[in-house]
Amino acid sequence: MDWSKTKTIFIIAFLVLDIFLALQYMEKMNENKYDIITETTIEEQFKAEDIKYGKLPTKTIKGSYITAKSKQFTQEEIDSLKNQELMLSDEELIKPVTQLRMSFIEPIQLPDNNMENKLKQILTTQIIQGSQYRYWRYDENDKEIIFLQVYKGYAIFQDENDGIGMIVFYLNDHNEITSYRQTLLEDIKELENQDEVIKAIRALEALYDKNYLKPKSTVTKVEYGYYTQIPLTEQQILAPTWHIVVNDQEDFYVNALEGDIIKPEKSNLE
Repeated sequence: MDWSKTKTIFIIAFLVLDIFLALQYMEKMNENKYDIITETTIEEQFKAEDIKYGKLPTKTIKGSYITAKSKQFTQEEIDSLKNQELMLSDEELIKPVTQLRMSFIEPIQLPDNNMENKLKQILTTQIIQGSQYRYWRYDENDKEIIFLQVYKGYAIFQDENDGIGMIVFYLNDHNEITSYRQTLLEDIKELENQDEVIKAIRALEALYDKNYLKPKSTVTKVEYGYYTQIPLTEQQILAPTWHIVVNDQEDFYVNALEGDIIKPEKSNLE
């Protein structure tokens, strides 16, 4: 055996191994620093492009996917409602009633002041399980007042056209509630173990990367809740979600576990 050649081979082999281990170590160090570097960078990018946002939620939140069923309203529950008439056809009543549509025999006048107190009173006294909902928004153009169902203090966000777990009150030109539609989720269960959700700044970054958050934009609301993409089916799966409003006009939803953008109008993840 040529010992000098063998020694040279060993030296080269150990040198290659040292280089490999050094590269692995540097890559690991970079991964550990990635979160801090990225957060600083995205904040600087927002500042440079005049993208404004207020104080973001900082509380550590652990969340999981949840499942729920659409409640089937019983005839007994419907009959118990006072000053109301059912707005469903005989054909619709053949199927289980999961979307309740009712009209008030005598419209309910809303006051010009303290309207929220009056609405709470209506929810608790004239709506099935009305205490499970919270105020969402008032659409002046369509004359609609919308309430969303809440789970563990967090709203279940919906597409307002056909969402579930929501109440929509319809008003006339005299500021009176004339009718409403209601859906309700029940048997809500967590699907798996809870994981820490992504930070709100990461949700904004996801919008920015997809060009939904444009220069000179203002983020006017950021809140955590749940979102389902397949409304009005018997069994629902809802994802922990960041709801983000841009310029008081555009609503965006970002999966708070995976960071994917939920597009309500298309009901699919990017």
